[in-house]
Amino acid sequence: MVVTGVMEPGSTANVDGGGHAISSTMLLAELDRFLSLALTTTDKRSHSGRRDGISEGEEQTMAETALFLLRNLPPARPAALAFLAHTLSKQVSSHMRGFTSGDSNRKTDAGDDGLSGQLEGLLGELVEATPGVWGPLVSQWAVEQLGRWSVEWANTVVGRGDATLEEVVAGWLSCGPARTLAALTVACVAHDPDTAVAALLDASAASGPALDWLVAHVGCSFPARVISRVLALGLCSFASCHGRPPEHQLASVNKILSHLADRHLPDIRRGLHAILTRTFTGTTDEEVKASVPFLLCLAVTSRSRAVLAALTSGLDTLLMPGDRLGALAKQVGWWVPRFFNTHNQLQEMVVHLILDTGGAAAPSLLRLLLQGAASTPKLPPTVTAAVNSVLQGVVGEICIVTYMRRNSGSGRIHIPFLVGLRGGGLDGSDVGIAVGGRAVSPVAGLVEETLALPGTEAVIGHLKKLITLVVVQQGPATATTTLGHLLHCRTEDSSIGHQQILSAVITALMVHQAHKHTTESPLSTALEAALQLQNGSSAILTALSSLETLLSEGHKERTHIHATLTQALLLNIPHLSELVNHPKVGTAAVQVLCQLPLEKPLPVSHVMSLSHAIVFYFFSNLHEKNVTKKATAVGRCQRVLGQLAHCSLAQNLIIRLLVEGVFRPECAHLFGALNHAKLEIKEVTGEKLINANRQFDTWVKAPQSHTSIFHMGIIGNGKIGQKQPLTPLPVDVVRLHTQLLLNTLSICCAAQAGAEGASTVALLLVELISSDIMFNGFPWPEEYIKFTFERDLAIKKTFEDYPVAWALIDMVARNRVALSYCSVLVRALTAALTAFWNTFPLAAAKQAPEALQATRNLLEVMVTAQFLPGPLKVLPQMVEALAPYEVVCILQDVWMYMRDHTPSPDRWRELPSGYQRIPEPPMAPIYTERIKRIIQCNVDTIGHLMCAMVNADQ
Repeated sequence: MVVTGVMEPGSTANVDGGGHAISSTMLLAELDRFLSLALTTTDKRSHSGRRDGISEGEEQTMAETALFLLRNLPPARPAALAFLAHTLSKQVSSHMRGFTSGDSNRKTDAGDDGLSGQLEGLLGELVEATPGVWGPLVSQWAVEQLGRWSVEWANTVVGRGDATLEEVVAGWLSCGPARTLAALTVACVAHDPDTAVAALLDASAASGPALDWLVAHVGCSFPARVISRVLALGLCSFASCHGRPPEHQLASVNKILSHLADRHLPDIRRGLHAILTRTFTGTTDEEVKASVPFLLCLAVTSRSRAVLAALTSGLDTLLMPGDRLGALAKQVGWWVPRFFNTHNQLQEMVVHLILDTGGAAAPSLLRLLLQGAASTPKLPPTVTAAVNSVLQGVVGEICIVTYMRRNSGSGRIHIPFLVGLRGGGLDGSDVGIAVGGRAVSPVAGLVEETLALPGTEAVIGHLKKLITLVVVQQGPATATTTLGHLLHCRTEDSSIGHQQILSAVITALMVHQAHKHTTESPLSTALEAALQLQNGSSAILTALSSLETLLSEGHKERTHIHATLTQALLLNIPHLSELVNHPKVGTAAVQVLCQLPLEKPLPVSHVMSLSHAIVFYFFSNLHEKNVTKKATAVGRCQRVLGQLAHCSLAQNLIIRLLVEGVFRPECAHLFGALNHAKLEIKEVTGEKLINANRQFDTWVKAPQSHTSIFHMGIIGNGKIGQKQPLTPLPVDVVRLHTQLLLNTLSICCAAQAGAEGASTVALLLVELISSDIMFNGFPWPEEYIKFTFERDLAIKKTFEDYPVAWALIDMVARNRVALSYCSVLVRALTAALTAFWNTFPLAAAKQAPEALQATRNLLEVMVTAQFLPGPLKVLPQMVEALAPYEVVCILQDVWMYMRDHTPSPDRWRELPSGYQRIPEPPMAPIYTERIKRIIQCNVDTIGHLMCAMVNADQ
């Protein structure tokens, strides 16, 4: 044998492991020894008849010689590799026999490990040094051996035939020789990827599914390259078939992709989308045209949801350009006869793939379907019709699963597509989509996007049905969350589609609500969650607007959901009350309350919280400068308070809050109280006193009782700062505020029959203006009793400082009998005004206009309430033309009449037209003699009043 001195680059044939030159004589000696041992081994095998007829020492010597020749003598490489393959096969066989005998944890012998280690070190070094020479040789040899072993020991490596690919990989890597050759394959792919991957896939095609474990193992190190080549090979095999696709080839591709999906899902997604994108290049190549059928069949045969998710995620952005969907539609006619028997088979396959799609890919896929089903100029009508047919198939299949295939007592059937739509990921986590730069739930995002597109009327029905099925199939908890998300959707005002979807979801919730409404009912829970302040003012405002539209009389679907929705909202009155005085959502909350039947019996806590909130809203809106907005807001308050006042408890509370409010510093100036020192506000920080008192009103206070407690604020705020007088309001604004207050009180009083409301106002006026409980009865004492003189002056001063007090007492007087409960105020005003005019130094009463107006108001109140009989009804018209001493005479006669005719409530009777004073005998002349003389003395100015007085006396 002749050994040449010229070797391939990097073969190091003339240098040994220590760097010394190797002579031809040494090479020939090693070759002779290898051949001699080989011949001896062959003879021993032929005599013994056994494969292991040679000794272990001889085999070790041959292995060392083979490694030497493999490194230094190129012509001997095939023989050396064949011998090494034979030796490694024996080690694999020994490992597998130990596994089948039950010794699955048996360690490989030290000799085996030594040979494998030497082989891996030598070939790895050679591949790294000269990959162009050693890479193809080593990769081809390694994958051939691994393929042969995989086929031979396919049912033994794990011990059972149904093992997963992960278990098969672990089983082979536990075998030393297989682990060595797998590592060499990875090294070859790293240094010469094209040749090594080609050899790997060729071996995989030759060995079938048995070698999938090696492809998957190598793919973990080079995912992008292996995935692309695996998919390309699978597509090529798929396109070359005619009729039935090669299921074993699809199964191999799926196994490899599933094994790589845990860590390399983005690479799988890019590979699958790359194949799909090739379809739109316009090429007529059959392999390219078969891309979509290949992906569909691959997804159908896949047992891994991760692979399906990789295929379906992002399809909306990939396929949504109208020309791409049109391009796919043109290829359907080529797919059906070749890969699918009929169009129905293709549609059924697509429908089932959609139903199996879960996680974040579900809303993405539904978005694509909804956009494709919408009638737009960019999409051909055939595409729109086909997508609508697919959506109908999806809805129909879910209905079958939900309503017809559910076994009694077996629980809900798991549909990944619905789980994904509700917001559940593949691992049970929540997923969401982004709309307008903000994260929203999948359902809400789909609704917003769909309603924002033109021509979506046709897809609203599909979306409504799907969301309803999510609610029905996934249970009350999902229904509650879904409704909350839908209420927060940002759509156009009064969007018909949005309201239809909300109505459908509420109807579905009614199905789950088997018992009567409680705070734990699904609908009540959903509304409670949707109205929480932490959701943000914008979301709450959207929810309130949607609820108002659903409750409005013009909503066509209002009939069957109105009772359920209103009852659920009534259970959430405390949450609505918290929103009433929110600066951004308060008006919307009140508008919803206006739609509710609040005259129904409500819990005391609900009545109190809502009454406080609406009254505070009433006073807050009086600060509004726009008259129209102010009147509209007060009108809403009147509607809510008028309904609440049907309950006597609520009526008393509302009246108290309204009447107390007009005397409080932060509200009194709205009704004309400007110049009194008590109404000037200190420069201190903190909430308004009217707001602070809300937390103390935990029970309904009865006037003039031990419950009449008023929180006067915190004592000890430090040095009082400089006072800032309030800016006076225009007279017409004050008049408007007063009228709005009186109208509100009148509505609340009219909610209950009789004069109960007006009597409550009267008693509150006494409580707030005259806190002294002495001498507060009905009788009028003798004029000379002066025990109450200071109190009378204080009451007169209160009426001067708070002009609204006159309006309130006039309202009480219009109910006549109710003014008797204000007898102490009327008596005090009469005494104080009498004292004032008795000491007035000027000649004419008109020279004291404020006192004159107060006197006229007093007499008009007494006449209105029928405190004074017919002959004395002319008194309010007389006082302006009199002198001060004449006014004193009139007031003294009035006092004398009231002293003799006590204004107790039993002197009035209730008639259909209202309360009337019980008729009494004709008035004695003692009460009118001086009044008639005064008229005679001033006949030129008030003489015409004599006739009215005389006629009333008859």
